[in-house]
Amino acid sequence: MKKVIFYLLENQTEANESGVLFYEKLACKKIVEAWHANQRVQVACQDQAQAERIDEYLWQLETDNFVPHNLAGEGMKRGSPVEISWPQKRSSGTRQLLINLQEQFPEFAGVYRDIIDFVPVDEQLKSLARERYKLYKEAGFNLKTISINFE
Repeated sequence: MKKVIFYLLENQTEANESGVLFYEKLACKKIVEAWHANQRVQVACQDQAQAERIDEYLWQLETDNFVPHNLAGEGMKRGSPVEISWPQKRSSGTRQLLINLQEQFPEFAGVYRDIIDFVPVDEQLKSLARERYKLYKEAGFNLKTISINFE
């Protein structure tokens, strides 16, 4: 069964010193978990700047959390196990898991069995997440929400 897990962020926090937002850092944690579970991952970013932040953050992880990854269009022919894309630069291969960081519903969501999405604290972004939730439901996905409270 196709499923989407929404991570509902319960409170606000600042970006870290490199500009990585909390939910982007959480997305990277989920990327590492998926890689350790032998899953190929597509990370759909809002824009190229976000894709580059995710890419850089993944490069800076400790050695035991290293994840083979690349930006869309770079790397091997079929791409690495984790590919980071944005609307102007789409994926090059098939993957099991989509981690969606885009504000809009990803029109290509139907090709994935598992999706991770986020509900940031910002009211405008929260409203967009509610719209994505409805569209995932209409597309036949089983939906689950997990609250994340952070300091």
